[in-house]
Amino acid sequence: MSIEDFLKGRKLLKKEIPSKYHSSLKKNKTILKEKTMIIEKEKVCCLRCNTTHLKKDCLISNKYETFYYCPECIGLGRVESKNYFYSVPDNHTEKRKIAFKWNGELTKDQKKISKNLVNYYKQEENHLIHAVTGAGKTEMLFELLKVALKKGHRVAVASPRVDVCLELHPRFQAVFPEESIALLYGKSKEKYRYTHFVVTTTHQLLRFREAFDLIVVDEVDAFPYAGNPVLEFGTQQALKTTGKLVYLTATPSEKLMEKIAKKELKYSQLAKRYHGYQLPVPTCHFDYFLASRLKKGKLPVFLINILKNQHRQCLLFFPNIERMKQCFQLLERLFPDKRIAYVYANEDLREEKIKKMRRKEIDWLLTTTILERGVTFPNVDVIIYEAHHRVFTQASLVQISGRVGRKKEFPTGDIYFLHSGKTKEINQAIQQIKMMNERAGFK
Repeated sequence: MSIEDFLKGRKLLKKEIPSKYHSSLKKNKTILKEKTMIIEKEKVCCLRCNTTHLKKDCLISNKYETFYYCPECIGLGRVESKNYFYSVPDNHTEKRKIAFKWNGELTKDQKKISKNLVNYYKQEENHLIHAVTGAGKTEMLFELLKVALKKGHRVAVASPRVDVCLELHPRFQAVFPEESIALLYGKSKEKYRYTHFVVTTTHQLLRFREAFDLIVVDEVDAFPYAGNPVLEFGTQQALKTTGKLVYLTATPSEKLMEKIAKKELKYSQLAKRYHGYQLPVPTCHFDYFLASRLKKGKLPVFLINILKNQHRQCLLFFPNIERMKQCFQLLERLFPDKRIAYVYANEDLREEKIKKMRRKEIDWLLTTTILERGVTFPNVDVIIYEAHHRVFTQASLVQISGRVGRKKEFPTGDIYFLHSGKTKEINQAIQQIKMMNERAGFK
C-alpha cells in the first residue's frame, strides 16, 4: 500500500504512521502537514478532538523542551503541540460493481424503512431510524450500503461498543463477499488498509478527516457516545462536507428528538420486531437487601428459584464488577453442574467467552452493562440484579430487555428486574416497552 492510500482521508501523528513511510512525509507534495494544536494566551485547543484546556493543566516542561499535550484523547496516542498531523485528501469517486449475497426477505415494514434510507440518502438528508430491539436494523441497511458502494462512495458503520462492531463485521462480510471491509477498534491486531467499507468504533473516527460519504452510527444513544462532544466531533470530522449521517437506535435521546422537531433530521420508526412477536415485558421483584445479601455471602431465594428452573441460557447483569464477582463465586458453589462465566469491559478473554456463549458452551454468563446491546444470543433469559442502581438508565434497561426473544425460532423469553425499590428509570423502561408493543398492534 502506498503512503497516499495509507493517509487518504486520515489525520495521523508521525508515530501512528509506519516507519517505512517516514522518508516520504517530507518529499511527497500530496501529503498535508498541519499543526496539532491552536495555542492562545491562556488556553490550547486540540485539533484532533476539538477540546480546549488551560495551558497550566497540560504543560510539560523540562530542561530540554516545553510543550503542551491533550489529556482528552490521550487514549488514542498523545497529541503534543510540538508535533504535526499528516493527511491526504480523499476526493476520488468512481462507480463500482458490487457483489451482493443475501437470501433473506424484509417484512413490509422493514421494506418501507429500507426505501426511506435510500431515498433520504439520495436527497442528501440525515436520517434517524428509531426501531425496537430485534427489529432487524442491520438487514434494513443492506440496500442503502449497496447503493452507496455502487456509487463509489466510502461508507463507515460505527458503534460506541466494540462488541457491536465484532458482531456486525462478519454479517456485512457475508452479504458483500467480494468487498474488503476493514474492522477498526482499540485492541485490533489487523493492520490498517484503505477500503471503501469500514466497520469501526466511534473512537477510531477521530483518526479520519473528510473520509466518508456515509456514516451509520449504530446504537447512537450508547455510552460513551451519547452526550459526548468529542465523539460527536469525531463523527462530523470524519464525514465529507457532502457526506450524510444515519443514526440507529431503539432509545433515541431528547437531543435527537429535538433535531427531528426542528426538521434537521429525517425520522423513521419501526415498532414491531421482524418475526412479528411482541417485545417481552419485564417482571419486577422487590428485595430490599439485594446488596447486603451478597456481602454476607448469600443470594436471594427468588433468584435461586429462578435459576433452579432455568432451561434456557441466561444473561445476568450487574451494576459493577465487584457485585458480579461476588455473585459468580456463590453461583459456582450452589450450581456446580452449571457452566458459568463472567465478562466486563477490560476482561482479556471477553471475546472468547462471548463466542463460547454463542456456541452454547456457557449456560449462564454474568456481565456488566457492556453486553446491554449489540450482541445476539438465540435463546436466552435475562436477569438484572439491582435494577434500581443508577447505572441502569431507561435506555439501558430497554436495551438489556431487548436481548430476549430476538430470533424467529425463539421469539419469547423471560426478563426479571430484581430491585430494592422501583425507580423512575424502571417504570419508564417498562412503559416504553409496552407503548412500542401497542404501536405494533398488540393489546
